[in-house]
Amino acid sequence: MPLLTEPNLSGRGKREDLMDMIALVDAKDTPFTSMARKGSKPGNMYFRWQADQNPGPTIGGVVDGTDVTSGSYNNFVTGYRKELANYAQIFRQTVRVSKLTQDIADVAGIRDELSDNIAKAIIAIKRSMEATFTSDQYGQQDQGGSTPYLTAGIQAWIGGDNIGTGLNIGSGTTTPSFVTPDASIVSGANASALTDATVQGVLKSIYDQTGKYKSFDAIVGTDLKRAFTALLGTTALTTTAYNGVPSGGGTATNLVAGATKVQTFQRDAAADTFIQSVDVFQGDFGTVRLHPTTFLGTVRSGTPPVNTTTLTNRSAYGIVLDMDLVEIRYGGNVAQVTALPDNGGGPARLVEAVAGLVVGNPLGFGKFTYTAA
Repeated sequence: MPLLTEPNLSGRGKREDLMDMIALVDAKDTPFTSMARKGSKPGNMYFRWQADQNPGPTIGGVVDGTDVTSGSYNNFVTGYRKELANYAQIFRQTVRVSKLTQDIADVAGIRDELSDNIAKAIIAIKRSMEATFTSDQYGQQDQGGSTPYLTAGIQAWIGGDNIGTGLNIGSGTTTPSFVTPDASIVSGANASALTDATVQGVLKSIYDQTGKYKSFDAIVGTDLKRAFTALLGTTALTTTAYNGVPSGGGTATNLVAGATKVQTFQRDAAADTFIQSVDVFQGDFGTVRLHPTTFLGTVRSGTPPVNTTTLTNRSAYGIVLDMDLVEIRYGGNVAQVTALPDNGGGPARLVEAVAGLVVGNPLGFGKFTYTAA
């Protein structure tokens, strides 16, 4: 009987105690696609909408008794309204599991391997949409089956990058212009240079275009989110001191260390919890709610820049959005699951979605494009 004790079985017929659980830590949020409203189904892969502006004030009066001349008429339709457009894009994932995996294998934590693969494919499509819609991808038309339809991402709209692609009609020299002004776009080497005055400047520029005090949602990379939180923290004093000044006057010879940084805390001194986080920035011209993401990046490269199939994460980027001006148009089901033929290799499924981005008016947005933390 001692030979039958567990240490002497040497694995023969012994099954390990594997818990019926799989730990999933990758549960990243997709704030843009979650917040954007669902628009109407596009009637075509190329769809259009209108952007409009209101006329500015007129200074001066009218002489009593004068007639209206032919050159004094205004056309508030053609003079202030433009047509914008974008393409829809096909998002696709395919999955397959072998017959043994599906019918015989008993995998811990999974009730059905095919269903689990389908669920992950749907998540992959939503993440692909998130990365695409928040990117700088140019819109692209299907070229006779050789290249796919591509929808223009929000970063391509903020700043007028779509000019020349046939999507953002109206350049900076055309009246009316729907190109986001430079003051609404912040660029720099390091996100650590972010100040409250910088954020206020972006909100002011948006207000100058829209005239509305709004609540904005900002999709921010993780490093830019840390830069916002740093606004609560250290402040470097700019005072300096010199020694070694020659007698009788002259130029100081030695620069000594400046003043030390001062750390401020946004909490009571008696509190036992340290809280150092900025989730909402309230300025003179609007309120910004911060939504950190790991899917914000760029897909263009080269000179001139062209679309690639590689997403480069930009953790120091951020886009300031008026979600009332954003919608996603889905064609049919958001994620349609179709059974593919099983030719012996096992059951397969196609998960596919068609969607395109609508940016109502690029004047109501802002952007941060820092190159590093």
